[in-house]
This record gives sequence, C-alpha cells and structure tokens, in this order.
Amino acid sequence: MSEYPPRKIEEIPYPSAVRYLMEISFDGSVYGGWQIQPNSVCVQEVIQKVLSRLYNGLPIELTGSSRTDAGVHAINFAAAFPAPSRPAIPPQKLKNALNRLLPSDIRIRTIEEKPLTFHARYDALGKAYVYVVNLGDETPFSNHYSLHPKYKIDVDYLQECAEVLTGTHDFSSFVCSRNDIDDAVRTIYRIETKLFGEYLCISYIGNGFLYKMIRCLTGALLECASHRMTKSELKSLLEARDRTLGPTTASARGLFLVKVFYGEEDWKHFKLENVPFFI
Repeated sequence: MSEYPPRKIEEIPYPSAVRYLMEISFDGSVYGGWQIQPNSVCVQEVIQKVLSRLYNGLPIELTGSSRTDAGVHAINFAAAFPAPSRPAIPPQKLKNALNRLLPSDIRIRTIEEKPLTFHARYDALGKAYVYVVNLGDETPFSNHYSLHPKYKIDVDYLQECAEVLTGTHDFSSFVCSRNDIDDAVRTIYRIETKLFGEYLCISYIGNGFLYKMIRCLTGALLECASHRMTKSELKSLLEARDRTLGPTTASARGLFLVKVFYGEEDWKHFKLENVPFFI
C-alpha cells in the first residue's frame, strides 16, 4: 500500500489531458534538496523554470515522489506534471530539450505518459536508497559521493545487524524532528550490502522513509560494523523510540535515491548492479 492517502486531481491552470512522469538524475552537492524552499536553490525550482520556458511561460508545477535532504543525490528520482495540451511536446522531444537547457548536474533519464489521475507521490509503493561507504583511500572525488569511515568496518556483522531493522517498526529512534511527524511506522523490506571494489553499498528497500531516516540508520549500522555497538544494543535503540539515544547521523553526500516503485511487485526485483554514480 502507498504510505500516503488518496488525493483528488489538483486544479490545473491550463488545458491538459495527460501527465508526464519523469525519472531524474541529479548531483545534489550544491542543492538544498528537491523541494523548493527559501534561501537555497533546489532541483524542483531549476527544472520548473526550464519547463515553463519550453511551455511559453505557463506555470508548470512538478510533484516529486518525495523530498530529498540537502546534498543527497538521485539516480532515478520520480516527478510528474500535467503536460499542457498546447504547445504539445512529445516525451522524447521534451527530454532532449530539457537536457540541452538544464545545468550539467541535472539530467532527465526518461519521460512517459500517465493518466491525469496519476500522482507521483501518493501512487509510489516503495523506494530504494543506497548509501555508499568508501573502504579504500580517500580521493578529492570520492569525498563528494561517499562516506569514509573513521574505523575498520566488519561488513558481515553490519549485514547481520541490519536484520534487526527489517520489517515493520516504529523508527522514532532513527528520524530527526520527530515532533513534526504524525506516524513513524514504516516497513523496510530488506537491507542489502554489496561490495564494488573499495565501495561498500548499503541498499535500503522499503515502502517509505522518514526525514533523514536512512542517514540515521546508516550511522547506527556503521557503529555496529566498527564494533562500537552490538546487535542487541541496536535492537534496544529501535525499541526505545528515542532519537537522543542514537549515534551520529551519517552525512548526506553518500546517499542516493536509486529507484521509485509504482508496481506492486517492482521492489522485489530491485538489484543493485553497480555503485550508484556509475549507473
């Protein structure tokens, strides 16, 4: 089931018969996240300005599948908008035009037609995020897209401890700004670790994730992997539902939103084939 309640179609300020769903890849290093907010440039704002330009000044509003924190990256972020009937721009032509006009750190990967009743956020049935940990030497480039841990990492123990976090739980111990959230219960279908050379990729596949939840989970799992926290202590932290008891939140730069799932069984087939920045 979707983590959001159903919603009526919004009022569209121009004729439209179809909604365009886009998969967007972006380097989040210089952005304040996906969603428009004051005092920072965000990905949504940048794309909307280009879309409005292509559609002769019409007020195009993108709806994202979720928010992303400042500095978080995406491989296939999903967002949709009601496509104006005039001027009519076919999906492939629109994709090409957007990629010519957008800055090089934002790229449109796909555009497909959906009915107007489709909603990028409410219809999302799950997401896959990947956190990248660099177990090798640091470089000026790896620092932008991965976390270099302070301590030696026991990958097998990290995977063992991750089992504590799978399933349906109240994740209050792994979320910032708990008072701003009505319900901290989410389901994590699985957490998988995979090594690609010196890069350890931790995949989180679930029905939805809370603000900074994955970064909080990663911080705790890295504590376990460095044997500074036990599996039993991780379980107690989960059950405590108290963020103040948790370890430091992992940095944003190693986190990638890799896929948004709209089919009932799609999450079951997700398999990470490479380090996200090589996909």
